Amino acid sequence: MDKTKKKKTLAIAISCLVVIVIAVVLYIAFGVIGTDSKTVYLQSEKVNANKNGSNVTVIDDSVGYQLVNGFGASACWWSQDVGAWDNADEIMQALYDDKNGIGLNIYRYNLGAGSKNDTHIKAENRRTECFLNADGTYNFNNDKNAQTCLELAKKYAGKDMRLTLFCNSAPVYLTKNGAAYGTPYKNENDPWISNLDKSKYPDFADFCYNSAEYFVNKGYRVTSVSPINEPQYSWAAWYNDDNTYSVNQEGCYYSKYEARDLLKTFVKKFKGSDLDKKGVKVSMFESGSMEGDDSSCAAYMDCILGRGPKYVFKNAKLRKYFNEVSMHSYWSSADTKKNAESYFADKYSKYSIAATEYCQMTDDKNTGVYDLISKEKNGTNGTSIKYGVAMANTIIDDLTIMNASEWDWWTACSYGTYTDGLIYLDKDNHENLDFSKRYYCLGNFSKFIKEGATRIACSSGVENVKSAAFVNRDNSTVVVYVNNNDKKVSTTLDCTGKYAVYTTDRDNDIAKTNFGKAGKVNVTLPATSVVTVVFE
Repeated sequence: MDKTKKKKTLAIAISCLVVIVIAVVLYIAFGVIGTDSKTVYLQSEKVNANKNGSNVTVIDDSVGYQLVNGFGASACWWSQDVGAWDNADEIMQALYDDKNGIGLNIYRYNLGAGSKNDTHIKAENRRTECFLNADGTYNFNNDKNAQTCLELAKKYAGKDMRLTLFCNSAPVYLTKNGAAYGTPYKNENDPWISNLDKSKYPDFADFCYNSAEYFVNKGYRVTSVSPINEPQYSWAAWYNDDNTYSVNQEGCYYSKYEARDLLKTFVKKFKGSDLDKKGVKVSMFESGSMEGDDSSCAAYMDCILGRGPKYVFKNAKLRKYFNEVSMHSYWSSADTKKNAESYFADKYSKYSIAATEYCQMTDDKNTGVYDLISKEKNGTNGTSIKYGVAMANTIIDDLTIMNASEWDWWTACSYGTYTDGLIYLDKDNHENLDFSKRYYCLGNFSKFIKEGATRIACSSGVENVKSAAFVNRDNSTVVVYVNNNDKKVSTTLDCTGKYAVYTTDRDNDIAKTNFGKAGKVNVTLPATSVVTVVFE
């Protein structure tokens, strides 16, 4: 080979090597962050072709989406009272029995931080007991009433009830200031500081592991342990005018780097352990909202799962361990969720989404009832059908836009005046239970869509009517409609086998309003309603 050919061959080889190196660098810096294999959902041509105005429901069971784990709610901050009430059984049956209740199958148990005697937390029922003692020993007889509620929930939901153990703060014996929240800042522009020192991360992981082990040994199906709740908020107390300070609840801020390092500690503790072999997983941080590019949620995601040059070597074990991301539905409109879904589809599509918390916060303009809330000068519990339908819209959006594998309401029971409860309690009269329309509207999903169901392509063909369809493991099909019109409308659904229609509106509470055998069924959707059709 002459010198010219040798030079040319060498130049080509060097050029190829340079291209490869550049490609690798670009992939790490700008590539599909966090994605080893990308999930792409198919589209249904016949569902997409079904236009509003056809008034015909089109279902395509050949196009499937996410598997559903189920529906649940949090036991904050009522179970530590209700467990001692004479009607505790009645309340838990209403929540977790699928015949005489709404059939929730996910229970979110708060691992309290030990703020029981901390009067700086304004609401007494938000002060919690902790299983960990100051000397490092454990007392699992603590939180007795909350454990009673958990036991009753399992009685009605069954042994396969999914149990999530979540923390708002590490135990007070581990935190920097000995409290379950951050020290108040002297100036509002002070940088936020986490209340948990890195040296205590292993102790916090031990606490969560030992707590999970306790519940597993008692026969509970613990599916996840969630140590980080909404880390992007300060969770600090504030100074009052008299220089005292107050706070609303337990909580802990973590920077994205601190959240990553804490999760690395937890994964090291749990991965390959006896609990791991029994199906107990560590949850990623629970984001305070569903957001995409240029959001705090995305910043945490990129740090924990991303392949960018700052992260790729520091979070490799996290990328391999996690398969799910937990997010809260606050502060997120349908358009915000579409942006979030696009972000996830591009970068993190192999991770499923769990919608683990939501309530209709009074200052959240995305609830669909913000205008109604604003008109109530003395506040409101929002128990009417409009609040229930607004919640159902959020559920449909999370299931269909975000492909959420589970959906959890914030707190199953509530006191006082706020739009955060399914059932409202009366401390002075325990028999006085006020069931909101949110309770029944959630039941239109949770009573009929069971763990293991697959969402399939569906459209209602009716203007302002959202819909979602699911096939359960027993091959029953469930279609849920949310009618946002202020008048009655209808859609035709082709049912196979026996069918039944269940309606929640102003006058009905998951009432069986129609039933029959196979055929084309004219499904009536009353004004402002949630309607579920179940057929074989």
